[in-house]
Amino acid sequence: MKKINSFITVFVVLLIAGFLYSCTDSKVEDKNNFFIGWSSVNITPDDPVLLWGQRHARISEGILDSITATALAIEYGSGLSSEKVIMISCDLVAILDGTREPDMYFTPGNQNNLRDNVRKLLKESIPELKSEQIIINATHTHVAPLYGSDTDTKRIYGVKLDVKSPSEVQEFLSKRIAKAAEQAWENRSPGGISYGLGHAVVGYNRIQSDFTGKTRMYGNTDRKDFSHIEGYEDHSVNLLYTWNKKNKLTGVVVNVACPSQVTEGLFKISADYWHDTRVELRKRLGENIFILPQCSAAGDQSPHLMVGGKAEERMQRLMFADSIETGDRTIAHRKQIAIRIADAVTSVLPYVKDNIDWNPVFNHKMEVLNLTRRKIPVEDVNRALQGSAKSKKQHEELLLEIKNNPGIKDQPRWYTGVTRAFSQTYRGYSVKERYELTKVQPKLPVEIHVIRIGDVVIATNPFELYLDFGMRIKGRSPSIQTFLVQLTGSGTYVPSSRSVEGGSYGAEPASTLVGPEGGQELVERTLEIISEVYPEK
Repeated sequence: MKKINSFITVFVVLLIAGFLYSCTDSKVEDKNNFFIGWSSVNITPDDPVLLWGQRHARISEGILDSITATALAIEYGSGLSSEKVIMISCDLVAILDGTREPDMYFTPGNQNNLRDNVRKLLKESIPELKSEQIIINATHTHVAPLYGSDTDTKRIYGVKLDVKSPSEVQEFLSKRIAKAAEQAWENRSPGGISYGLGHAVVGYNRIQSDFTGKTRMYGNTDRKDFSHIEGYEDHSVNLLYTWNKKNKLTGVVVNVACPSQVTEGLFKISADYWHDTRVELRKRLGENIFILPQCSAAGDQSPHLMVGGKAEERMQRLMFADSIETGDRTIAHRKQIAIRIADAVTSVLPYVKDNIDWNPVFNHKMEVLNLTRRKIPVEDVNRALQGSAKSKKQHEELLLEIKNNPGIKDQPRWYTGVTRAFSQTYRGYSVKERYELTKVQPKLPVEIHVIRIGDVVIATNPFELYLDFGMRIKGRSPSIQTFLVQLTGSGTYVPSSRSVEGGSYGAEPASTLVGPEGGQELVERTLEIISEVYPEK
């Protein structure tokens, strides 16, 4: 009997212990307030479309590789009171937000734009999300579809072209991008993050200066008046890894200071070097890994090397002979970049996989800043209008030639010259528009975001922001690691003071809505918001 009683006692004790353990375990699970979801969708149109990124029109002549939208959904807590954000990266030139249309002619205030359309669709499908919790950035490939509110091509390029209209493309993209976000939200599950810093040479400063201080974008450096490359370069690769509860890597945010513009002049749709990077990373990490690209401040950066280019090309030929034999050296360059970025991702990974934060501090703030518009001297306006007059005359002559010789339209890419002349015409007019607008609306409202995830801060801006401003933010940021994300809006350059003095492309009045003054305002307020989400530093 004593043995039976003892057995019962032990059994009861074990039962109670098991119950207490299960309760304790349940409480541990309850503490997991951090949820992560991923998704990626193809956003490549099947029909011929205009490609955005050059002065002349380009009609797509096929697909070199697919373009995608990749979404990362994060939620901290649960229910309506939880902190939420969805970050979406798209292989596009820019994310139109109502501040301008895709051509250089200034058309502000259009509410029929990609960003707002996606937000509206998501508000309908995910009512618990607020519009400001949806952030979309572009990788700035110059071989992505041109889209906008126009129902035909004539306003943008001066002639009607037989392609899918920009408005149709915008509707297609809006639905696909919203789908990526919806799927990411549905895929949320408990997870964690880790972060790290790698390095890869991807971007170079693209502006060269002569001994007089005058600058130009690109060009040969084997001339006697070549003095120096204008600015700094940022080869850091900021990395944010995501993990599921089984300690399995699910995705990685990869942030580099360079637009994806190796194959920028093609007549085929392409994600540029991010396609090759995704291929390389999935080869190393698994086919189911998600990669979310971000372009850091890089308004004066590009993947094109000006000093040492011959040696670089030789290495590309040695490393990627097969690609060179196909006749396109740019593919070799893209693969070279992909290996450099993948090396950074995989070399950091072993050191961060044992440092996963399962319950990181999470905070998100959005603010609309009113930045000082660039003040344009009247002599710059007159100079721009003189250029427009010449381009207008050329455009009219080309139109007359086409009218008198209709067979011209049977020639391949017949439209490039006449559309370039039209774009150049309205590029000058845009300077006059901005000059007049500054008098009545001296401030430009722009949306920025600051997200804190653990000891990482992600700060966005809608511009092609020159690197000087990015380094000011990074240099003064209190966070351990600061990810800057440009082109979360319609773009336009924000040049540094030294670049404005040099006068190269990117710093010209026609290229900008905001100048150095507004750029510094952006720096200061961004840093203030970072300090608000990082109060302990």
